[in-house]
Amino acid sequence: MSSQPLSTTSTLPSASSSTLAPDPVVEADRVRLRDVCIVHGRGDTAVVAVEGVDLEVRPREIVSIVGHSGCGKSTLLRAIAGLQPHASVQGRLEILGMTPDDARRSGRLGMVFQDAVLAPWRTVEANVRLPLDVARGRGRRKPARTPAEQLELVGLKGYGKRYPKQLSGGQRQRVALARALAMEPQLLLMDEPFGALDEITRDEMHTELLRIWGTTDASIVLITHSIQEAVFLSDRIVVMAAHPGRVAEVVTVDFPRPRRIDLKDTPEFAQIAHRIRTSLEENR
Repeated sequence: MSSQPLSTTSTLPSASSSTLAPDPVVEADRVRLRDVCIVHGRGDTAVVAVEGVDLEVRPREIVSIVGHSGCGKSTLLRAIAGLQPHASVQGRLEILGMTPDDARRSGRLGMVFQDAVLAPWRTVEANVRLPLDVARGRGRRKPARTPAEQLELVGLKGYGKRYPKQLSGGQRQRVALARALAMEPQLLLMDEPFGALDEITRDEMHTELLRIWGTTDASIVLITHSIQEAVFLSDRIVVMAAHPGRVAEVVTVDFPRPRRIDLKDTPEFAQIAHRIRTSLEENR
């Protein structure tokens, strides 16, 4: 399979895969991918889902990955998380200076899915405590925040004794976020975390995520179909092309932080959103 060079915008340093591949690992990078290819199946039925992806995610950076359905963005995220046991993953993947499997087992990587995936028989606080229960006895450091304090951080103080069925969709996603942050990860992977929420709740969760992220040391990799969500949250946006999935363009978003929701109404915001939309249409 031939590799595809990393295409960047004019705001990023010029770098091709030929110059990046030999570089030593930069320890500060939370994610470092070089010429990553992911293949499903074997022989005549093999499907190349992702090919020639180069990407890095820096400390305390939010990087969104956008693309049409089937472009491989969720496949790539699962590979970063070490959750592709039935696929052939080739190339170099270094997550927090480790293999994806080791990074996941270290407790330094958290993940939030589109569905909150809460255990219905556990209370809210017990759901948040689940990663701590799993890690008990494995020699991992004790997080600074307790589950109750994590719930307070995500705006759910006093909800610890409730059960998931007693919560709204937005509240369940807050619990999922608190659980993902329970081990105080350095890398947070989010796969369409707000896709099932109504627009008003989604806007609220955008500002809440940035507030919560501001209290952590985490970098975030976010998969989304929402251009507005990507522009509002991100430092950089990776536009994926399909068949096979590959990086078509990387757009830098340099709005200052903290960001307010009325940023979405500005001409500058609309200009970047238009650029992403155009890139998506050009790279179907």
